[in-house]
Parts: sequence; C-alpha cells; structure tokens
Amino acid sequence: MVFGSLLAIGLLWAYWPVLYRLFTTLLTDEDYSFGLLLPLVSGYIAYLKWPEIRRCLWRPSWLGLVVLALGLGLYIVGEASTDIYSPCVSFIVSLGGLIFLFGGWNLVRLLWFPLLLLFLMIPLPQFLFQQITLPLQLLSSRLATEMFQIIGIPAARQGNVIDLGVRQLQVVSACSGLRYILALSALGIIFCYFYQRRPWKAALLLLSLLPAAIIANALRVAGMGIFPAMQEGFWHGFSGWLIFVFCFGFLSLLNLALNHLQPGTPEGAGKETPAERAEVNGIGSVYAPYLIALILVLGTGGFAQVVGRIPPVPLLQSFDNFPLQLGSWPGKRSDIDPAMFKATGASTYLNADFLDPALGSINLWIAYYENQKGGGSVHSPFTCLTGSGWTLLESGITEVGPGLPVRFMLMEQGGTRHLVYYWYLQRGRWLTSEYLNKFYLSYDGLLSRRADGALIRLITPAGADIKSAQERLNSFAKLIVPVLPQFMQK
Repeated sequence: MVFGSLLAIGLLWAYWPVLYRLFTTLLTDEDYSFGLLLPLVSGYIAYLKWPEIRRCLWRPSWLGLVVLALGLGLYIVGEASTDIYSPCVSFIVSLGGLIFLFGGWNLVRLLWFPLLLLFLMIPLPQFLFQQITLPLQLLSSRLATEMFQIIGIPAARQGNVIDLGVRQLQVVSACSGLRYILALSALGIIFCYFYQRRPWKAALLLLSLLPAAIIANALRVAGMGIFPAMQEGFWHGFSGWLIFVFCFGFLSLLNLALNHLQPGTPEGAGKETPAERAEVNGIGSVYAPYLIALILVLGTGGFAQVVGRIPPVPLLQSFDNFPLQLGSWPGKRSDIDPAMFKATGASTYLNADFLDPALGSINLWIAYYENQKGGGSVHSPFTCLTGSGWTLLESGITEVGPGLPVRFMLMEQGGTRHLVYYWYLQRGRWLTSEYLNKFYLSYDGLLSRRADGALIRLITPAGADIKSAQERLNSFAKLIVPVLPQFMQK
C-alpha cells in the first residue's frame, strides 16, 4: 500500500507537465472537450469492478517493470523531440505498467478496458487532424449543397464555400463533423461495452456511427443556410447537441434491431472471466521491484522535464530587412488579418508582392516558427487553399535547382488559375513532404534541441501558359535561395 501510494504520487508528479497540457487542451478545444469525461467513465467502470478486484489475489510480475520502462522511455523521447502526442500515450502505458507490476495479468484483465478508454481522450497530432478535417469539410459541403438543391434552393459550391446567391456559407473546420465523429466513437465504444458484447454487432454499431454523424452534420450545415440564426449563439449550440441525440437514438434503435434479429448473448460476454486465485510468487514478498519502479518514475520525471525545454530560435534578423528588390522584381510588403496570422501559429511572417512588368506578379509568403513544440506548426498550403474554395488541377514535385525540391500545385477558382510552389525549410533542408518535415522536426529536437522551421510559398497567375508561369517561379525561387540563410539559421 505504501509503495502503491508513493508510485501513484510519483507518476502524477513525473507527468504533471503533460497532464496539465492535456487538461488545458481538453478544456479549451471544443473538438476534444468530451475527453474530460472519459477518466470519470474509466473510474466508474473500475468502481463497478471493485468487488472483483478485492477478491482477486494479485500476482505481481516483473514484466510490469518492462512495460513501465517502455512507457517512461517513450516519455523521454517525446519530450526531447517536439512530439506532444507520445508523452500522453506514454502516461497510459506507464500506468498500465504499474498495474501489471502490482497485480500481474489478473489485475490487467480486470482493468484493460478502463485503460483503453483513456487513449480516446488524447488529441490527434495536429497535422493528422488537418489531413482528416479537410475531406470531411468538403464532404459536408457537398452533401449540404445537394440538400439545398433537392428542396429547390439554388446553391453552388467551391471547395468548402457554399454560394446561396444572397449570401455565402463557409464550412469551417469546426463544422467538418470530425468533433462529432471523435466524441460519438468514444460514446459508441462505451455503449457497446455495457450493452453489446457480440463482436460483429459491436463492429457494425461503431461503423454505422460514421455515416450517421456525417449525414447529421450535413443536415445541420444545411439548416444554417436556411436559418441564419443557427450560425451562432444558442441555436448553433443546440443544433450541435441535437446531433448527439440523433446519433445516440440511432445507435440504440440499431442495437435493438440487431438483438431482435439474433437474440441472446454469447457465453462469457457481458462479464469478465473471474480472476484466478493462486499463490503469490516470490516477488510479492520482496520490495525490490517496487523500489526500482519508484526510482525509474522519479528519475525519468525529472530528466524528461529538463530535456523537454527546447529554447526558441529567433530569426537572425527581422523580416523587415528582407530585400524588396530581387533581380528585376521590385516588391511591396502587405499585412494580413491578425486573426489569420494567429491561425497560422507562426512566430512571424513575411507577405510581399513582387511585380516585373515584363514577366508578371508573384506573391511570396514565409511563415517562420521559432519553436514548434507545444505551439504552432506549419500548415500545408494544400489544406488552406483547397479549404478556401480552390480546386486542385495538378500536383507534383519539381526542382528549382540541384537539391532544391519544391511541391507545385495548379489551382483553379472561378475560372482563374494560379501556380503554387511551396516547401518546408528545416535547418537548411528543403522538404516537400509534411510527414518528412515532422520527422526531421522530431529528429532535430531530440539531437540538436532545435524546433524552429519555416514554410515558404510562391503564387503566380498561370492562365493558359503553364510553362511560362513555371519558368517565372523557377527564376524567382533561385533569387531567394541566397537570401534565406541571412534570416534563418542552419
């Protein structure tokens, strides 16, 4: 009991920075606010199992130390790099390791579901969240547009923007439906645990939640177009609550229908296998593994909190000093809306328009991040442009010089075409893959204590002559190659 109490306190202390960040995120991010309830549900399930836990003769296991060490190792790696997802996962792994250490398989078998449920409260990595959100935004926009047309309301869609003639309705990321899918998935898993244990029925119930949530969200978006009062205030929140009522009712009715088609519960489902009672092995009378676990927890907590401090890396000089004459291209800076800049999460930015009367115009955008750990991180231009109504016609990778790859996109909106070049600059590396950029970000954070980086984007009108637009961007990109190291450290 003494070692158990000390280890519980020690684990909370070691992971306090992680738990605080997680709690703050769940408290402020509406997409994951449902996660605040999951520890309470896990605790309630553990409470229901308390009689079985008391009857269970715990069989401590040295393997618990292995699981604990793996969890703590993941914590150090996550804190030393820029990954804020791994430390949250490592906390649950470490907690499972302690349960395994004290009670062996008997206790793990009783508490596996409450532990599993805790994973659902961890927010997805931001870049993965964005990759999922955009398709859902476009799908919700398309379904809502078709609903408008079915009931006779003229509507046209460009990306996630629905044009209703008298006004436009933009389906932002908050209305993508992902928040409902995440929350309803957790609700569905809990529902199946209590009310449906047949695996095939539970799988069907969980899979049915996805289309139900998407359709319900599309109906809500369509309702906002018909009744503008639903776009904010009480009716906005109330319509969101109705989605949960609708989907939960759908889940319950489908469960009743499945049980009617095939009644009965497979033997052993709905209750856990009684924990076997057996003699305690030698570890139960020795305090060495508990002492080792306590030392590991306290040592790792202190070490992780030290290595987790990655200092910001400011620009070598301000973007105010960026040259506005590049070759034959004179330029002019322009500011963006403060709310838009805040949404990028960048530390600072450069937005400038360059015009050569003989060649054409180019917009240069640089978003610089001093520290991408726990704060802002680069956003893919594909996500931003597609979400604002642009249609992707063509995409690929080209080089503006040896070892200088860029990703190009040919975009169209309302008959206007633009050619886009963009790349990520990570300590002198020109990267075109968001996933590779994340890898090097964690790599540099782990080995070099650096988490700075930048996104560079060039846009020029394309028209019908795509080749000329490509040559224009190639020549301009070569001009900024020697300039960038004057502002960003390698």
